[in-house]
This record gives sequence, structure tokens and C-alpha cells, in this order.
Amino acid sequence: MALLGAVDSYSSRPRATEVLTPREKECLRWASAGKTSREIGQILALSNHTIDGYLRAAMEKLDAVTRTQAVAMASRLGLI
Repeated sequence: MALLGAVDSYSSRPRATEVLTPREKECLRWASAGKTSREIGQILALSNHTIDGYLRAAMEKLDAVTRTQAVAMASRLGLI
């Protein structure tokens, strides 16, 4: 029974396509172009720490371990 409850709660989680913010998607697009956090920060007039935060949030939502994996997953899902 506990297993079924866990599966139900997992399947009811919002999908990444529904929860990624426009800024997270924008940061992923720039990362897919090979830009560093510092470069993305300069482009968007934000600090590289803020960019890292957006990318970390996107990675968590996509269940990605690395930035590269997040870019690949977002690309596959048609988010970028």
C-alpha cells in the first residue's frame, strides 16, 4: 500500500514543462549555447550567483544532476 501511495504522489507532481520559469528557461537556453554563468549574468544584467540559482532550480525541477544534463533534458522536452 505504501508503495502505491508513493507512486501516486510522484505521478501527481507537476511536470518540469509546467513549472520552469521563463528566466530558468532563458538561462538554460544560454547555457545550451555554451555560455558560462558569468557570461549569462552579463547578458541578462544579473550576478553569476543569481544565474547559478536559476540553473540549480531548473536542475532540481528536471531531476538533473549536472548543468549539461539539465540542458539536454530541457532540449529533449522542447523547453529550449
